[in-house]
Amino acid sequence: MPAKFRINLEGVEYYLRTVQKNFEHINDSLDMRREPMRNEIVENMLAGYRYINTLLDQDLSMVEQDGLHHFLELNHIVLCGEDLKKRKDFQQHILATSERFYSQKEFCIKDLRSWAKNHKHVTPWKRAAGIYILHVSQPQLFFEGNHRTGALLMSSILVRAGKPPFVLTVDNAKAYFDPSSLAKATKKDLMGKLYKLPKIKKRFAKFLEAQANPELLIRPS
Repeated sequence: MPAKFRINLEGVEYYLRTVQKNFEHINDSLDMRREPMRNEIVENMLAGYRYINTLLDQDLSMVEQDGLHHFLELNHIVLCGEDLKKRKDFQQHILATSERFYSQKEFCIKDLRSWAKNHKHVTPWKRAAGIYILHVSQPQLFFEGNHRTGALLMSSILVRAGKPPFVLTVDNAKAYFDPSSLAKATKKDLMGKLYKLPKIKKRFAKFLEAQANPELLIRPS
């Protein structure tokens, strides 16, 4: 079945390039500063959005069994891009990341899938926010690139539900980065699961819905 919607890649690039140009100013406004938005980061994110469009065309969910390796591949893309030589150079990291993804005792893809299965009937905004916050809180799913991979995963969830993808912009950057940093500093212990993380998820779902840009959602020609 062809995808009902796709991501407007030209729009995505416009917003990411604009963020890149203004990133020093954005960084000064954040509760916790971020690494510079290098050109490599932008290029890899664009590759990630292209990859999501491919998955949308195949009607594949990355939190279902047949889509899990695509979720893992998305993390490789945001960190290493699509260059085969760089992939070879990072082979040990990729293997270790795969082991962590499937087998980390404290938190692995099985736990994320279980949450997704139990929250199938909530709104797409709540589902995307919940999976993202769970993904980036401690312990995280991947060694590196959790926020970028999580942002792409949110986009996949939202577009599959007919909602615009999440794309970082100058206007939404602080409202995205600050709760992401707060979630990263929060543990998935009893206190985190019962009190801290649900509050972050609730606010983040409202943020996702409020910043949604219909121009970033297109129908396949």
